[in-house]
Amino acid sequence: MIFKTFGEGVWKMMVAFNYCYPFVFPAISIGKMKWSLFFFLIFLSVNIQAQNIGKDTVQLNTIDIVAPRLKHFSSTEKKIKVDSIILQKYEGKDLAGILQKVSLLNVSSNGSQGALSTVSIRGASATHTSVNWNGVPVNSLTTGSADLSLIGAGSFDDVQIVYGAVGSLYGSGTMGGAIELSNTPNWKDESSLGLQSEFGSFSNYKTKLYGKYSNNWISYTAQAFFQYGKNDFTYTDKYDFGSPTERLTHNENRAYGTIHDLHFKFDKHFIDLGAWYQAKKKNIAGIMGIGEPRSSQQQRDSSLKVYLGWKTLVGKFRVELKSAYLYDYLKYTNGYLSEISSERILNDANIRYYHNSKFSLDINAKYSWLKGQTNNYEKEEYESRITLAGKYTPKFGTFIITIGKEWNTEINPPEMYSFSSLWNVIPKFLDVRAKWGTHFRRPTFNERYWQPGGNEEIKAEEGWNAELGLTILSLVSNFGKISTDVAVYQSKNKNAISWQPTGSHWSPLNTGQMISKGLEMEVKHSLAVGSKKYMQTMFKYAYNDAYNNDKSSADYKQTIAYRPHHITKILNDFISEKWNAGVIATFRSNTKNWEEQKVDGNFLLDVNGGYQFKTEYAKFSLTGRIENILDKSYELVKYYPMPGRAYYLGVNVIF
Repeated sequence: MIFKTFGEGVWKMMVAFNYCYPFVFPAISIGKMKWSLFFFLIFLSVNIQAQNIGKDTVQLNTIDIVAPRLKHFSSTEKKIKVDSIILQKYEGKDLAGILQKVSLLNVSSNGSQGALSTVSIRGASATHTSVNWNGVPVNSLTTGSADLSLIGAGSFDDVQIVYGAVGSLYGSGTMGGAIELSNTPNWKDESSLGLQSEFGSFSNYKTKLYGKYSNNWISYTAQAFFQYGKNDFTYTDKYDFGSPTERLTHNENRAYGTIHDLHFKFDKHFIDLGAWYQAKKKNIAGIMGIGEPRSSQQQRDSSLKVYLGWKTLVGKFRVELKSAYLYDYLKYTNGYLSEISSERILNDANIRYYHNSKFSLDINAKYSWLKGQTNNYEKEEYESRITLAGKYTPKFGTFIITIGKEWNTEINPPEMYSFSSLWNVIPKFLDVRAKWGTHFRRPTFNERYWQPGGNEEIKAEEGWNAELGLTILSLVSNFGKISTDVAVYQSKNKNAISWQPTGSHWSPLNTGQMISKGLEMEVKHSLAVGSKKYMQTMFKYAYNDAYNNDKSSADYKQTIAYRPHHITKILNDFISEKWNAGVIATFRSNTKNWEEQKVDGNFLLDVNGGYQFKTEYAKFSLTGRIENILDKSYELVKYYPMPGRAYYLGVNVIF
């Protein structure tokens, strides 16, 4: 069934919130009454402490209340924010398209705009990358990964990558890292209405209408968008006789959606509401090979995500409650019909105690209801998690310890731990960070129950990761300002899971122990070249070696499929008050697929530019870019061609 109504989703979330708070805690450990008493006593302590706060009250500002829990406890992590100028220039792209151009993440895509796209970090799989919207995990319940073709990069104020995100904080599936998507409330007296459109090659266009309103007690942003692409590009089919030039057909993509963020501030009480609805219809083109590409496949996706949260500061305690409802639906046709749907109600309660300005202690409890339904299975599960985290911030650095435990009606996850530190070796110049943590990923619904191929006996993934990093914050000379970050890392996954061909169908298999290790280096240089003009250059390089380390396996010491050893990005921008111009060069080395076939690497080059001006009535921003200017034929996934040279023009008007 196609997603029913927006109102029904909101109603379910409100019912869940009303049911679970303040009565969520007795259900936390699924029958373990000792945890019920534990959390009940915590709430009593909050009330008692609130009545006995005297002169030792820690003075905390609005930032401490509003800052998300994950942000508070990831200050020692390597985090890279996608530049806002890049988001503006590539507004029409999906998130996978942006990350392919500007990050060291490994992107896999089954073709052009709208095609299935996933991302992996540091040699881990796509199921080890957690994608979160304002703290709500949006990875598919049935597949475990997030299809980034469903996420518009320009829909969010902030897009941030957290490398090797801590499992005891984020939960299942973060051995590689996390991607944070957020829209930040604004408490200034402002209002605006905007219209943004982009037109490009292969009949691609996107239009977005958006508005913002805020004052000292309310902040509201809303957007609605529509996107269409015929995606009928030509490519060289090197797998056909004579390597002919073919035109891709049956590749249309239509998508539309709306996102709303509403925030209230009443003294030290903050209420957050968010809603995100999206639908997509995608014709799936044929693959490369002998003859013209032919296909009758079609896929429809729709999803609704809504959340409601409240947070406040009571003396030395920060208290937060949050509930979310997520519904995902997929309908696939190819001479037969396959439907997949999932529902989740996620509940989160958090108490943080500030002993003083340097030390905080945090306890978090989650309780979730999960349901997956397909043509051949229907399953429900309940899941809960408790995390204890401590943060100490003396003058010379920051130190964080976390301990987490999950419970699931079908699986018994292990305890998870982490320790991370950031040493200010030379204040405001040189930082050194170190981290070690354990990780866990429960098998997805499809991995356990899909027919044919599912395996209810498949083992959960367990492992650890470690990182050592060095950051030069700012090195200033007559030749400009340079900042550098270098990191080395290693992770171990004891029971790696991957879908592999097994006769007439694919099945999830425990492929044994997997090791992933590597190095990342990012250098940023900026140079003022005049009044309000500067040149900015970024060089990014990643080396990764992800391989099977199971001595009993026939693939022992073999590189895991679709894991390039080398990824390089060079971004150069000239920016002035009114206009900007840039070049993006990307390189990805050869990989192989699961059948041991080589997938050639690629070198791609983009140029882009923008111009801004004001009139009495509005602000205008004009953008243009040429992607793959060298018109290279390439693949990210074997047999799925990617677009050649493409032109795009965009305009953004703000009233």
